[in-house]
Amino acid sequence: MAELDITSPLLSSPSSYQPQTVLTVHDDQDSEPSNLQSSLPTTILHQNHNHGRTHNENGHHSSPNPYEFLRSGGFSIPASTTVDPFRNETPFISGIYEVIKIVLCLPIALARLVLFGASLVVGYMATKVALAGWRDKQNPMPKWRCRLMWVTRVCARFILFSFGYHWIRRKGKPAPREIAPVVVSNHVSYIEPIFYFYELFPTIVASESHDSIPFVGTIIRAMQVIYVNRFSPTSRKNAVNEIKVEYLPLIMPSDHQKQNAVRFAERTGRAMASALNVVQTSHSYGDLMLLMKAAQLQQEKPWIYMVEMARIESLYHISSLEAVDFLDKFLSMNPDPSGCVKPHDFLRVLQLKACTLSEEIFGFLDVEKNGSITFKQFLFGSAHVLKLPLFRQACELAFAECDTDGDNFCTKKELADVLRHTFRELDDDEVQGLFNLFDTDNDGRMSRDDFFYCLRKNPLVIAIFSPRLLRKNLSKAGDKMLEDIV
Repeated sequence: MAELDITSPLLSSPSSYQPQTVLTVHDDQDSEPSNLQSSLPTTILHQNHNHGRTHNENGHHSSPNPYEFLRSGGFSIPASTTVDPFRNETPFISGIYEVIKIVLCLPIALARLVLFGASLVVGYMATKVALAGWRDKQNPMPKWRCRLMWVTRVCARFILFSFGYHWIRRKGKPAPREIAPVVVSNHVSYIEPIFYFYELFPTIVASESHDSIPFVGTIIRAMQVIYVNRFSPTSRKNAVNEIKVEYLPLIMPSDHQKQNAVRFAERTGRAMASALNVVQTSHSYGDLMLLMKAAQLQQEKPWIYMVEMARIESLYHISSLEAVDFLDKFLSMNPDPSGCVKPHDFLRVLQLKACTLSEEIFGFLDVEKNGSITFKQFLFGSAHVLKLPLFRQACELAFAECDTDGDNFCTKKELADVLRHTFRELDDDEVQGLFNLFDTDNDGRMSRDDFFYCLRKNPLVIAIFSPRLLRKNLSKAGDKMLEDIV
């Protein structure tokens, strides 16, 4: 096999870029796939209804599927990409050499700090003058105010210099605004926005939280930023030496892509990845939220809880906030330093009594059959169950079984009577534990809202009602219930 150097492409490209000013990209996949499931990464499953077990493609038997009553055929977890852009391999300072280097470089750091502070203050004052008396936020800033912003732009270049970016090599030239009014860039740190501000002075799309940053917020407002809310319906020396803003050939959307922004964004991303000679991953801002949550709860290796959220959002439509809630639940199961949870901690948090069904629930998640589960397995399995078409109907029927007197509340005794079909020997403490799990508002009684909220947060728990629901035809009963609701 031939050796690869740093310029060897990691991704094979169907065609190389031609030296053209405008590149029109034709979509060879304009038509939507006729079978949506065929495009998803799934394991081939063969359901044996006589034994309630699944057989995967390698022929090995897996555990009985406790969610077969919801018509679940099991789930698979896509393999992780080989690149983790968030992992820090050197989180701590170690060794005498590093300590000596830091001490010797302190004077340089102080000089850079002074330059940074002076540039920030001068740029801030120039921006305040440019914004003085200007109230029109809908139209572009007048030219004389934009000329004042040149002072701030020069200060931004000095700030980059203070950060160690002494000379920035450029490859290519940006097209005129009349031809390409939109600039799409990879965003990996706080550095490239500063450079773009100096180089192009664009109107940027940024998080609302940036507006409240001291000094910087004022400068951002002068750029007439478009604010977005992320929660509405991601060797330093070599990096400094190799940084460059490379202007790629224009990518013009086809007629179909003008109607499908997601498809056009995917092709733009592939073009950028090819030019950067890197592998595309499905990491998103949601992964950064998971990383920060794990770090906040003092996990030894917080990066192992990132799951490439963009892929999960695409497959199961699980939001980043929902994923953080699932991580909070998983971390309460006391994972070991490698991020794995054992059965007894899993059952403890979900208030499940050790029994055959509980083992099947855990085995459903333990796709590798090694006696432990990871957060990725827990999240994929929970999302799979939550998004099953019959999940909502099962919740309705399960509550109807518990609410024997029809008052939209379930007592501890009513819950115990239903659960004894699942757990033969259930003592009072175990019933109380499950009742507390469902009583989400802690008012001493379980309402219908409590019941549904608990199962949305803990969808795996729906399996404990399966023995009672299996006596009914879930699909027909659910259809009848929907007809009554309508």
